Amino acid sequence: MTGPAVEEFKIQILDNGTVRGEWIHLGQSRTSTEGSVDLDDLRRRTIDVLTDLLRRNQLTSEEELKLLGDHLFVTLLGRETRRYSEGGRGPGALLRDAVREVPESGEDEARRRLLRVRLEIRGTGNAHLASWPWEYLHIPVDPEDYKSDIFLGESAELMLTRQMPLAGGARPIQVQPPLRVLFVVLSPRSEALPDIEYGSVLAELVKLRDGDGGARIDLRVLAQHHMPDGTEIPDEDGDAERDERATYESFRMEVERWAPHVIHVISRGRYLETSAGRSCGQLAFPSGSSEPLWISDSDLANYLMSSPRLRLVFLQACETAETSSSPYPAISGVAQSLAQRNIPAVVAMHFQINSAVANKFARTFYQHLMRHTRIEVAMHEARQHIYFGSVVGENNRRDFGLPVLYLGDSSPLLGPQPQAASASRRRPSRRQSAPPLTAGATGVPRTSDLAAYQPSRPELHETTERAGGERNIA
Repeated sequence: MTGPAVEEFKIQILDNGTVRGEWIHLGQSRTSTEGSVDLDDLRRRTIDVLTDLLRRNQLTSEEELKLLGDHLFVTLLGRETRRYSEGGRGPGALLRDAVREVPESGEDEARRRLLRVRLEIRGTGNAHLASWPWEYLHIPVDPEDYKSDIFLGESAELMLTRQMPLAGGARPIQVQPPLRVLFVVLSPRSEALPDIEYGSVLAELVKLRDGDGGARIDLRVLAQHHMPDGTEIPDEDGDAERDERATYESFRMEVERWAPHVIHVISRGRYLETSAGRSCGQLAFPSGSSEPLWISDSDLANYLMSSPRLRLVFLQACETAETSSSPYPAISGVAQSLAQRNIPAVVAMHFQINSAVANKFARTFYQHLMRHTRIEVAMHEARQHIYFGSVVGENNRRDFGLPVLYLGDSSPLLGPQPQAASASRRRPSRRQSAPPLTAGATGVPRTSDLAAYQPSRPELHETTERAGGERNIA
């Protein structure tokens, strides 16, 4: 199962301010066009202010988000309101055509497909643009176009991914099952910081592993409160052993010894200026003492890029009450550093998000990943899951745009499962399945079928024989 067909609209921002738009169908370019970044000082400052409010969780209403999204659209794709097929020019007009042609969900399931908008920002001069929340890109209102006035990140047919420019080709992403997942929780011992909530995500990974006897996923856990197989450590075992399990040294040893395909990190972080004047994201590793060991984004990325089997890094920041020490800019910095070093896929929470929502996103993401869907489709489905939760008031309206995906290769992460391996690894069933019951005209199983149905429970058959053919289930 690979999900619906995926078309692509590629947007490149070059160092000289040129914006290239290319509409790709089945790997072949349909149309391409060029424009330029439309960014004066007033728009730059406006986007910076709105982005800062979003980071502080103070930009929540739909109209405020649309204002940010419209500014992002005009900056990148211009002010053109006509579609390309109607005489419009530039990447924005071409994108309107591509969006218009994608069938809506339920319109024609045989033709159903998704449009992946892939954004690549090149050049050191565009580093400021790369920090903006393009997941909130909003197609402005056009009274004559019913597929306007939409966010790319919330649409059921559209999805946005980011791609970092690479010197060489992208590393292939697909691996053969079982998928080796290293689940890491970095929670340095501190009286000022509460424990990190990660139980629901770990429980979902354990469920996926145990569902078919480890045929699709193999899980290793590195966390203070759990053993490598996911078993919880009793409280009486003490804190010293727990801290030693998730240090930077033990993390490196686990990566080198086990060679995971996926590393999922839940952590605290910070973002600061180094002595050399460079902005730097750092993650806090337990050190066995009261002070954490801070590892920079570049050091972590340089180390992980040498792991030959690594295909996906999932970075999940935990909540913090202090805005000045927010982990989200740090997570963003680590994500970009990893993507620049040719890690095929990086998922990160760029801005503040409720832990329960982040955990819900992660659970849905892994559920779809295990169905052999493309990684961007799994990301899209997880975004949709938290978006529809926010519509009914469960979560914040802005949550759909907070997860960010850096992606090189568009294909399923999990490849086809060999039949022989699948059969040998699958756990035997404890009981045989019952024969199917056929329905009568009213939809209720026929009496003859019910009479013929005997559950495969030995103790039940023994009771039936002793009772002279009558069932006696205590």
